[in-house]
Amino acid sequence: MVTESILNQDLRPHIRYADLLHFKQWNTHARIITDYLLLYVQDGSAQLTIDANTYLLKPGQFSLIQPGVVHQLESESPLTVMALHFELFPSGGGERLPMIVPLERGTHPELVNLQPDLTTFADIAVPVVFKSSRNEWMADVFLQIIEHWNRQHALARLQAHVYAADIILELLKEYTSQDSSEYKNAISLNWVPAYMQYRLSEPLSVEEMARKAFMSRSYFSMLFRNQFDMAPHQYLLKLRLEYATELLRGTSMPLQNIADSCGFSSVHHFSKMYKLRFGCPPSHRRHKQ
Repeated sequence: MVTESILNQDLRPHIRYADLLHFKQWNTHARIITDYLLLYVQDGSAQLTIDANTYLLKPGQFSLIQPGVVHQLESESPLTVMALHFELFPSGGGERLPMIVPLERGTHPELVNLQPDLTTFADIAVPVVFKSSRNEWMADVFLQIIEHWNRQHALARLQAHVYAADIILELLKEYTSQDSSEYKNAISLNWVPAYMQYRLSEPLSVEEMARKAFMSRSYFSMLFRNQFDMAPHQYLLKLRLEYATELLRGTSMPLQNIADSCGFSSVHHFSKMYKLRFGCPPSHRRHKQ
C-alpha cells in the first residue's frame, strides 16, 4: 500500500547526463533506466511504449520515464529532443548503476540501489506525457541545463545543477497533491528553533515567523503546536530562559545584560518570567554556584 509522502523524503537532485539530441531515426530496444529520464520534444514526434501502453510524443511535450519501467522509444522520421537523466534521491554511495540497462530476451534483471518509482508515493502523480502549466519556462530552463552541462566546467556544471533543481522543483510542485493530509503532516518547522536561537536578543513575534514560513499566524501556530507540543511564544520563552540559565551559571554578567541578551524588555520582566518558570529568582540560581 502506498501511503508515504514524497514530501517526507530527502530529495537531492543530481544530473547524470544532459544533451540536445538529433536523430534521423530513433529506435531503442526494450530497456529500463536506473534513474529518471526527462524528455522534451522540440521537433518531430516519437512513440513511447511502456509495458502495454503506447504514447505519442509531440513537439512541445514533456515525458518523464521512471526508474525500472520497461519501455521502448521509436521514431521513423527526424527527431530533436532534449534529454535529462537525473537522480532525485541520494545514491547511497558505492558504484552507480549504468543509466540504461537493455533487456535481453524479455528478462528483467534484478537491480539494487535503483532510484524509486514515484508511483510508490501516495501524494505525487506525474503523467508519462504532459505539458506543464509553465511549459515555455520549463523548456527554456531545460535548454540552460544542457548548455551549462556540456561546457565541461566545474562552475558551469554547478549552475546546471541549480537549473535542474529549479525544473524538478516545478515538476514536483505541480504534480504533488498539496491538499492531502500527507502534505500537511510533511510540512516541517524544524528550522524554527534554530531561527529563534539566533534571534534571542531581538524582539521576535509569531507573526514574523509565520511570514517567514509563508503561512498565516493561526496556521503556523497550529502546525508548531502539533510538532513541538507548545505554542511558538512559549517555546521562544523556554529557549530564552534556558539561555539565561547558562549565562547565570557560566558568566558574571549583570542581570541587566543577561536580560538584554535574552530578549527581555527589563530586568523586572526577566526576573518575573524566570521565577514563574523555575520557582526562584535568577539571583538565587547564581548564588547556588
